[in-house]
Amino acid sequence: MTRLRLVTPATTAFAYANRMEVTYYLHEGKTKTGKPRYFFAKTAGPEALAKMPDGFEVSESINGVVSVRRRNPSAAVVPEEDVRAVETVVGRHSHLRGYCVRAVGNAVVIFEPHPRPNELREFAQRLGNTHRALGFVEERMGKAQYVPVMKFEPEAAGYVAFRMTYRGKGGWSWPLRSGKLCDLARRFVPSIGTEAFFDLM
Repeated sequence: MTRLRLVTPATTAFAYANRMEVTYYLHEGKTKTGKPRYFFAKTAGPEALAKMPDGFEVSESINGVVSVRRRNPSAAVVPEEDVRAVETVVGRHSHLRGYCVRAVGNAVVIFEPHPRPNELREFAQRLGNTHRALGFVEERMGKAQYVPVMKFEPEAAGYVAFRMTYRGKGGWSWPLRSGKLCDLARRFVPSIGTEAFFDLM
């Protein structure tokens, strides 16, 4: 679980632990033009700061990359209930265990873990560690890397569905379909992680 925390008074550096429990310390550097530049490092150096500057906040990517960003109150925010609605659909499918749903910008994005939990369980069982498979999966999933596979972007009164493509340079597909978010999720989410995913047009 990620959290903000201050380290011991001896260092007085602002510290942040990401989802992998790696601690980063806030620093201030300078750009080429002499303006302040804020960043995190794994060790507290002489440029470490004791608190976050006004107007800035911590940002952590789904893969645990920690950075400093300027607060933007006017930025589009995905309603929490929309994220939960997609999470509910994902949670109904056993082959999607370990997949994550996040609000990214103004979109609801589904992320695929690498490795997948079922692949880890099969690997553990082949090694004869069936009784330890659960612990093995949990440990490895804590360090899993995630890639986006499907997203839903708002459009008018509904959403538009896109899937990730992998030919050429890859990237997001043309819009698959527009409509109500729950309808789109029920239609397209089950295909994620299956051969049918690559037939979505």
